[in-house]
Amino acid sequence: MKGLFFLFWICFISLINSTYAELLVDQKLYFLQPGRVAALKEAFRDDSKGRESGAHELAGKVIAEAAKALKHDIFTIATNEEKIRIIRGNNPHDYFSLAPYFWPDPSKPDGLPYIHRDGVRNPEKDRVSDGLKLSEMVSAVRYLALAYHMTGEERYAAAAARFLRGFFLDPKTRMNPNMEHAQAIMGVNSGRGSGMIDVFCLSYLPDCITLISSSPSWTGEDHRGMTAWWREYARWLQESPKGRDERKNPNNHGFYYDLQLSCVLIGAGHPEEAGDHLRRHLVARLDSQITPSGEMPREEIRPTSWHYCNYAVTGICNVGVVAGSLGIDIWKNKTPEGAGSVRKAMLFLIPFIGNREAWKFSEIGEFTPAKCQGWLGIAAAVYNDPVIREAQKRYAPIEKLPIQNWIVVPGP
Repeated sequence: MKGLFFLFWICFISLINSTYAELLVDQKLYFLQPGRVAALKEAFRDDSKGRESGAHELAGKVIAEAAKALKHDIFTIATNEEKIRIIRGNNPHDYFSLAPYFWPDPSKPDGLPYIHRDGVRNPEKDRVSDGLKLSEMVSAVRYLALAYHMTGEERYAAAAARFLRGFFLDPKTRMNPNMEHAQAIMGVNSGRGSGMIDVFCLSYLPDCITLISSSPSWTGEDHRGMTAWWREYARWLQESPKGRDERKNPNNHGFYYDLQLSCVLIGAGHPEEAGDHLRRHLVARLDSQITPSGEMPREEIRPTSWHYCNYAVTGICNVGVVAGSLGIDIWKNKTPEGAGSVRKAMLFLIPFIGNREAWKFSEIGEFTPAKCQGWLGIAAAVYNDPVIREAQKRYAPIEKLPIQNWIVVPGP
């Protein structure tokens, strides 16, 4: 009798998980573009497909990278010894990073407090901070989720689920849903609101979870746990002092806040709230950031102005893609005076892509066309503009884009 009851219970649980998976199969993608995801699957199944769009080559790369990820141990920030040495008693499950442009003061024996050198990146950040582990996890899950969607092979979904559980759900290895200690300035503070830009790559994960949601490896318990994590993190982004500070940030940080919060709310099961946030904040940000001539003064004053102008437009385009999936069109935005136009911001930058000498602002870093890769593909897809499309073909051909840029371009 006990054996029959046990068998019945196993069948019942399997049925619940199966029904749950079926309900999720048709869930909408919000950041990853359905046409791109479908093109990868088609290119994998038919060798003659996707050569012009880049899908054929990327499909091979996805499978190769996913195969590597299968052999990887879980990713965790909880065992970062360099961080633990610095935080001294703070919770190692909290994300930690150092502010990138702050350096030890050479006039002080202990180097404290750190001093600001805007645009000059301190390599200590990469050695100490948790950002690398997080970005590696996101990259692995993205490859694995796409590989599962393309092939239907359970091993890919199982590995993605293992990484997600290890990073977000397992009490021993999870990351806590806050960014209280992001971009700390040694000797000044233990973290600041602007640090949450470190983890905007989290924006890819809700759609990746959707791609593995039909797998028995991603259970109802996993989904509930992950949804709870997203909800708690969304609450922190919206209600904590640091989260509120970042929401008010008027430069590129504001756009990346909008991108991250909207995707986190989607992961939490609240796409309507994500749309409400974007309607309240995104257009106002565009109008205050982009002048009628297409310039972005808050980025142009930086020592690395070329980098930050392109970084800002990339953030705008990424959040614009998510906004579009929620029924919000930012591509035609413009005030009566002509401010707030995304297209004008792009057209302002394009003449300088191969013409550094003409750029009248400071740039102490690299001045390369690669800085434009993140937005030119999206720009050419949303605007029927010959100048934009010519620049895209020349500097960011769709078939050459890295997967993280290619997969969010509307189309094909």
